[in-house]
Amino acid sequence: MPQLCAAWGCTNRSTIENRSRGITFHRFPKNKELRRQWEVALRREGFSASESSVLCNEHFKPEDFDRTGQIVRIRDGAKPSIFSFPPHLQRENRGLKES
Repeated sequence: MPQLCAAWGCTNRSTIENRSRGITFHRFPKNKELRRQWEVALRREGFSASESSVLCNEHFKPEDFDRTGQIVRIRDGAKPSIFSFPPHLQRENRGLKES
């Protein structure tokens, strides 16, 4: 069964073509607190990640990854932060600086 990115509006799925383009997929954390933070970041009402839920690398900053080994891993504590939300799901980031 192909993996589909759980992010709103993202159509990335695990295919050989996407893999060759460098798209990677990452399971939700097992740590309950961090898992909840990922779920909230998605802004999908009523969404609760299952054991097979994944997010693609396009929703993380480059510095969120550990690429030192053969497997691309998400660094401990990293949270997804890059999304293309429709206007009704966008929030203003008051006082926060984007880097």
